[in-house]
Amino acid sequence: MKEIEKEIIQTMQFLRYGEPLEMNQDWLLEQIKSPKLKAVIKKHSILSLNVLYEIGRHKDQNPATIAESLNVTRGGVSRISKRLLNDSLIEVTQKSDNQKEKFYMLTSQGQLVYEAYDKLVQKIYQKNLDIIHQFNAEEQQTIFSYIKKVSELSVQGE
Repeated sequence: MKEIEKEIIQTMQFLRYGEPLEMNQDWLLEQIKSPKLKAVIKKHSILSLNVLYEIGRHKDQNPATIAESLNVTRGGVSRISKRLLNDSLIEVTQKSDNQKEKFYMLTSQGQLVYEAYDKLVQKIYQKNLDIIHQFNAEEQQTIFSYIKKVSELSVQGE
């Protein structure tokens, strides 16, 4: 994959970040067999699922690294993590050499949600890539420039 394609996809995913879960929730819920786990997923926001996804993607995630990765506050990650803990989707661990710092890991139930959500992410990624391939390199650069400018405006609150 070309660098411009990668950058366009990353920017498009950022723009889709706030999209309501309902748009993809039915598909996601179809991937989960357990009715109990489906009920748990329904009460979580897209941001909660993104936090869970980050925990699943990288080992030894702490609130600070998750917050930085998702461009949200540490306090927001802490609140979401408490909900994920209460629903037994993640667990907290500490390293023996550093008892102050918390790290998150997926539980077996969290792993099931992660795997289903990863399929959804990959599906969206592929659809985005299919759209990008409809444009030549120059058009892709123009699209990327526009999307980047728009995303910077929304981040800056302008």
